[in-house]
Amino acid sequence: MRNFKSSFIADMKIISHDVMLLAIGLTPLLLILLLKFVFPLISHIVFLKSGFILDKYYSLAALTIVSLIPVFLGMLYAFVLLDENDLKIIEESDVKPFRGKNSLYMRILVTISLSLILIYLSIFLVNPVPGEGWLRTLFVVILLSLQAPFVFLFIVSLAENKIEGFALSKIYGFFLITVPLGLVLHHPWNYLAFFSPLYWISWAWLIPVPVESFIYGAIASVITSGGIIFFFRHFLRKQAS
Repeated sequence: MRNFKSSFIADMKIISHDVMLLAIGLTPLLLILLLKFVFPLISHIVFLKSGFILDKYYSLAALTIVSLIPVFLGMLYAFVLLDENDLKIIEESDVKPFRGKNSLYMRILVTISLSLILIYLSIFLVNPVPGEGWLRTLFVVILLSLQAPFVFLFIVSLAENKIEGFALSKIYGFFLITVPLGLVLHHPWNYLAFFSPLYWISWAWLIPVPVESFIYGAIASVITSGGIIFFFRHFLRKQAS
C-alpha cells in the first residue's frame, strides 16, 4: 500500500509538471461544467431567437460528455507511462513509480478507481438520463469505468511514445463518436456503431426494458474484456521482447 501511494504521488507530480497532461486531465471536468451551467443559457438564447428546442438534445450531449471521462483518464495514464522515463521530475522526486508489471497493474487500478468516482459525480451533476434508478446507474458507471483500462492498454501496447499515443487516441475517437451518431442513426446505419462498447453502454443506459439493458451491457462487457485481455497480453509481449 505504501509503494502504491508513492507511485500515485509520483504520477501526480509528472502530471502537474506537464501542461498537456494537465489539460487532458481537466478537460472532462471543464466539459461537465459547461454542460451544467452554459448549455441551459445557450439553449434559452437559441429558443428565443429561433424557437428551436435545443434541450431535447441535452441527454445526447450529456451521454457523450460523460463517456469522455474514462477515455481521457485512460489517455492520461497511458501518456504518463509512455513518457515517464524521459521526465526529469522522476529523477528529482523523493517518490518513485512502480516499474514493469507493477506499473501496469497500478495504473489499471487507478484509472478504474478514478473513473468510478468521477463518472458517478458527473452523473449526479448533469443527470444524463432522468428517472434512472440507482441500480441502473451503478451498472452503467461500472461499464463506463472499464473503458479507462481499455483505452490505457490500447495506447501503451501499440505506441512507443506520446506522438504515437496521440495518433492512436485519435483512432479511438471512432469509438467515442458512435455514442451520438449511433443513437441518432436509424437502421441499418446504426450497424456501423456495433464495434464500439460505448455504443452498447449508451443503449444499456437509455433503454427502459431491464432485460434489454442487461443484454446491451453484456455485449459491451464482452467487447471491453476481450480488448483488455488482448492489449494486456500484447503489452507484456512487447515488454519481454
